[in-house]
Amino acid sequence: MFGFLNKKPRAVRQPDGEAFRKGFSQHIPEAAVEYVMGLWREHPFNFTVAGSRKTCLGNYMYKNGRHFISVNGDSNPYSFLITLIHEIAHQRVRESQKLFRQAPAPHGHEWKFHFKTLMAPLLHPYIFPEDILQVLVPHMQNPAASSTKDPALVKVLSRYSPEKVIKGTYLSEVADGKIFNFNGRQFKRIQNRRTRILVECVNTRKRYTIPGIALVELEDR
Repeated sequence: MFGFLNKKPRAVRQPDGEAFRKGFSQHIPEAAVEYVMGLWREHPFNFTVAGSRKTCLGNYMYKNGRHFISVNGDSNPYSFLITLIHEIAHQRVRESQKLFRQAPAPHGHEWKFHFKTLMAPLLHPYIFPEDILQVLVPHMQNPAASSTKDPALVKVLSRYSPEKVIKGTYLSEVADGKIFNFNGRQFKRIQNRRTRILVECVNTRKRYTIPGIALVELEDR
């Protein structure tokens, strides 16, 4: 019911339990594999390991009575697991959608409930390192639509992606008034706007908001 692919799936094949377990062992912490297998057995879904996508870390789709979930293969095991459970929560909402008069919001109360419920058994040191738990546990009290909206969680998870060399400074750590380069243009940081930062383009004087987790290059001024 899934294929472990690096690109768009060419075909979906029926695995046995051992194939499922072996595939997931390559992408999530080993201690979480049996738990994820149990979720799959309860509500089967088609699964693919996708290539790197700038727009999302994972995706859920319901089509022709079947559930499809994909997670980016370049995610480290802890980020992969969080994203996978995030998408399974979408599946659980879809499974229970017939109980609601109107379709629930994509990341509304129903999704938050399922995400928190599914993640709860995983919030232990034998699954996640202590530094991740210190950030992840409070994050799960009211999870955002994407883990990338939590700068603290993004930073701690990035420690476990050694293949991704972090170049630059997080915009959230830049002082107000500082000049920096981002996407080939110069900006001046103005002030915080929750998870985003108000900035001003040096050349045009136009103002924008940029995510605090954006990596920027500071100007020596």
